[in-house]
Amino acid sequence: MSGFNALSKPLKPRSEVAVHTIHPTLEEKPRAKYSVPDWFNHNYAISYDAERSRNVSHQVRQDGRRLTNETYNESWWNKHDNDVRISDRLDEIDKWRKTLEYTIQDIDREIQAIQTAKEQCERYLAHMRSPKPRYTRWTQSNR
Repeated sequence: MSGFNALSKPLKPRSEVAVHTIHPTLEEKPRAKYSVPDWFNHNYAISYDAERSRNVSHQVRQDGRRLTNETYNESWWNKHDNDVRISDRLDEIDKWRKTLEYTIQDIDREIQAIQTAKEQCERYLAHMRSPKPRYTRWTQSNR
């Protein structure tokens, strides 16, 4: 039997056919894995978990933003306070520097005045110690 004659043979009843395939054929419709209520419950659980996960991630992001803002504000105010303290300290140092410069100038003027007074006193002392010329009376006899 070859060709068309082989195809036109009458079919054997199903009970007599031996199945030699790796995957047996299904004789009836497979049962649903989930019933409809189970399917809805499963989808609700997935949706609920996704919503909860979304809320948690949103909360984590908000906490991160809040922490970032708090850290930024705290560091900004710390920097501001330090800048003010440094500025005040620089002003105070400048004030003391000027005070010391004026004091040094005053001391230099006083030293100069004291040296001048000392030199004048030394001249007076030297003049007082030097022998004074004696005035002699010129009398007629000396002439």
